[in-house]
Amino acid sequence: MFPAIWSHATWGWTVAGFLLILFAFWMYLNPRIFPKPRHTDSWASQATFGERIWLREISFEGLDELLEMHRTQTRILSILAGLGFICGLITASFNLFWPTMFFGFAMVVGKLWFCDRMVWLFNDAIEYHPELREWIY
Repeated sequence: MFPAIWSHATWGWTVAGFLLILFAFWMYLNPRIFPKPRHTDSWASQATFGERIWLREISFEGLDELLEMHRTQTRILSILAGLGFICGLITASFNLFWPTMFFGFAMVVGKLWFCDRMVWLFNDAIEYHPELREWIY
């Protein structure tokens, strides 16, 4: 997304807008065109499982207590990723290379650390609700 916005200086906002639409289309299409994973024992799969628990797609006894244990850190990491994203968009629109790289890096670090926290949440949830082990195959 940052390169699409950055390109407005070279190709104009029409091309940049087209690239942003193309990016949005890819974000929509990506999870729909690839098959389900053959194995779910990977870090990325467990991060997704943790996000499902975080978003309360399932419910079990002790869930509120478990979420409270992870709430502060998860919110801080979400804010870091969100600020990196928003500031990266702004600096990319002004074609400021190093600030865009810095905020892009902050966004990625925040998101990956958040995902790591979701793996931790999922593993903690298994302690409360052992049936969740069945999600891993």
